[in-house]
This record gives sequence, C-alpha cells and structure tokens, in this order.
Amino acid sequence: MKKDIVLRLSIEVLKDLKANASYSDEYCFFGINFTVKFDSLLASEHYYNTYRHFKADLSREVSGNCDTYYVISDAASISQPLVIVESETVTILQDIFLKGSNQRRFKLDRLNHKHNSCYAVTDTFLSDKPTMIVEENACVILDLQLWNSYAEQIIFNTILFQIPNHYLLHAGVVSWEDKGIVICGASNQGKSTLTLKLVENGFKFFSDEVASIDLSSCELSPFPRALGFREDTLAKFPALKGLNERDSAKTLNGEDKWTVDIETICPDSLGRKCQVRYLIFLNGFSKVPKLTPISKFEVLFESLKYSRTSEEEPFKHLMAMSNVVQEAECYQFVLGDREENVRVLKDLVERKNV
Repeated sequence: MKKDIVLRLSIEVLKDLKANASYSDEYCFFGINFTVKFDSLLASEHYYNTYRHFKADLSREVSGNCDTYYVISDAASISQPLVIVESETVTILQDIFLKGSNQRRFKLDRLNHKHNSCYAVTDTFLSDKPTMIVEENACVILDLQLWNSYAEQIIFNTILFQIPNHYLLHAGVVSWEDKGIVICGASNQGKSTLTLKLVENGFKFFSDEVASIDLSSCELSPFPRALGFREDTLAKFPALKGLNERDSAKTLNGEDKWTVDIETICPDSLGRKCQVRYLIFLNGFSKVPKLTPISKFEVLFESLKYSRTSEEEPFKHLMAMSNVVQEAECYQFVLGDREENVRVLKDLVERKNV
C-alpha cells in the first residue's frame, strides 16, 4: 500500500492536484501569513469555521513570503488525502515531525524508493500506527477518519517552526481584567470545560488549546481557534445543544469532537494581549476544588510536558520559560464542582493588592 502511494506522486500528478484545488482562503498565525487551497468545499468550510478569527487579506501585504498549503481530499487520481506544502522556510517537510514535542510523538522510517526520499510516519499516540507518508513536499494521510485533523496538524506544525519569538504551551487561556491565566493540563483533564465555564462567567477567551507567549515581553497573544468538545461535554452546556452531527470530526486520539466558535455562544468574549499573571496546572478531580501554590522551580520542569515549540533541548525550554515563570503566580488545581471551580479562580484574580 505504501509503495503504491509513493509511486503516484509524480510531478505531473502533483501539478494536476494543485490545479484542481479551487477553494482558497488566506490566514495568519503568529504573524505568519499563509494560503490554504482545498479541492473540497466541505473541507474548506470546516477549516474556515475552525480558524475564522485568523482570516487575513494578503492582497494588502507589500512584502514578505507566503506559504501555500494544498489540502487534497476529493481527487479521483489518488486514493488517500494529502497535504502539499510550498514554503521557502520549511524545505524538508519531514523535519516538522523531528523537532520539539513532535520528536516524542512521531517516528520516521525511511522507505526504499529510487527517485525520492520517502518516510513512513507512525504516531505513538495511536500505538505506533502508521498514519502518514512524507515524500518531498507532500504528506499522504493514511487514516481516512483522521485525515482532517492530521491536515490541520501539518499546517500548524509547519508554521510553528517559523516562529522565532513566541513560546507555545498546550493550555487553556483566559484573562480577567488584563491578567492572563494559563491553564495547563493533559487531554481529558477538563481544560476545555473549565475554559468555557470561565468565559461564561465573564473571563475573556484566548484559547482552549494554545498559550502563545511573546518571549520578549512575556505577553499572551490570543489564539481563538474554535473550541472542541466531546459528546459528554455538550450535555453540560445548554448553549451547545444546537450542534449537529455535521459539526463533529475525529480527533487524533480517535474521539468525536464538535467544534464551535466562542463568539457564537459567548458574544464579545475575545481577549486582548496581556501579561501572564497566573500559571495553573490541572491535577485530577475531587468533590471539592483545591488550589495549591507550587514552586517556580517545579513549574519550570512541569511545563516541559506541555511545550509545543520547536525547541529541541530541555535547557532551551527552561531558559525560554524562566522569565515568564518568575513574573507569574503558580498553582496546582484539583477540579471539583464546575461552579465551585469558577468561584475559586475568581477569588484568586479578584484579590486585593495583586
């Protein structure tokens, strides 16, 4: 199966695939402009609904390079979806799987092919299941259920390695009166639920998955990607009951998730740049929520788990985060009742003389 896919990616085939990608939109992540072209209207609409707040008008740009991504999912000439990357910065596509936190997740095995360098990509999150094949500047996605999520990951990670001045953590982020709150936690630890509950209670929304920290100023920048919720979470929020099956997609851990823009359910809730004031690490559940101070030294090493940047060495991570941690209050948070969780964090941010 792998060999058949590799042999089909000739220059002529790729040229035809790109020519048929007629649905095009322009976006901007972290100051990096890019264009995404789709051969499927449905796929184009899904990406727009997820990243609508990142829409850009690149016709006004007077300088600078712009990457182009072709997302092919509906072509008769190939049996698998693929992403074609045209970037002057990222010229070796397999590198995005070998740096930063990705090197702990993905494994690459070189395939024997007489013309090009081809690699099979396995995902340790899926029991080392083969998920992609990288050939030159194209990435074939083998899992038809997860192709949409992998396509987004390829685009995001390619842009990620072009960002010199931001540090990214896997976290929910909100603010209160311009005080930034970063909530780190693993999957299924309640980040999205807590983030939405806080926004419903007056906090401003930055992201439910990415904390983007400017290393020169220690400021948080919003990353308002659409929120993703599992089916069990939908029942907890009346505002989410209108979502239908078409809004759901498979995530990279195989779960069905529904996406919704925060402004749809909480109008005028987007935050603005602010300083990181609180770093909070989720640590399980209990009947009663408990917020416990933790040392800044411990936080530096704990934050390694949530790094999403291209830094390859732990020492570089510690250096990047040291100024941020020095200026922030740091806590461990055991979640309890949803309303009580909000009360505990409101009490924290509303304290006098903070």
